[in-house]
This record gives sequence, structure tokens and C-alpha cells, in this order.
Amino acid sequence: MPLPNSNVTGRALGLLFVAVAATISFSPARAACDFAIVKRQIDTILDRDKDKSAKFRAEVTSGSDSIAVLESLVSAEIRDKIDICRFDTAEYLTKRGFPPFH
Repeated sequence: MPLPNSNVTGRALGLLFVAVAATISFSPARAACDFAIVKRQIDTILDRDKDKSAKFRAEVTSGSDSIAVLESLVSAEIRDKIDICRFDTAEYLTKRGFPPFH
């Protein structure tokens, strides 16, 4: 015959487990977007680097995705930041006149 107290303890542990699992599942799973660095890189490519700007504009004009072209022109570290800030990057490129391919 089970003890009446063990049933209460089991339920309490079960509820605790569910609460912890729910808390973990709702926590952010990715790094925070640091868009200032990405924006600065976009501005540098489009406004200051003539070679990269010409390549970017030519490829986007020919139908390439602006984010993909941008990623091909930057370092791996910036590429990762673009990936994390994909929405902000798309919004900023659209403001600059280069909407991403949909």
C-alpha cells in the first residue's frame, strides 16, 4: 500500500520538472544581434570600398540576393553576425535600395 505522502511528493517533483523544462525551452537559443557592426560593414562596402561596391551593385542588379552577395564580400566573423541579424540586415538593405530576394 503506497504512502499518501509519496503521491504528493511525486506530483510536486513532476510539476517542478515541467516548470524547469518550460523555462529552459522559452529561453533565447541564439546570440543577440549586434546590428551596429553589421550596419557599419554594409556602409563601408556601399560607400567607401569602390571595388566591393561595384561588385555588390553589379551582382544585385543581375538578380542575385543582396544578403548572399554581402556575405560573399565580408569576413567569416561578419558573416556570422549577418546570419544572426538577418531580419535587420534585410530591412537596412531595403532602406538602402537593395531588397533581398524573396
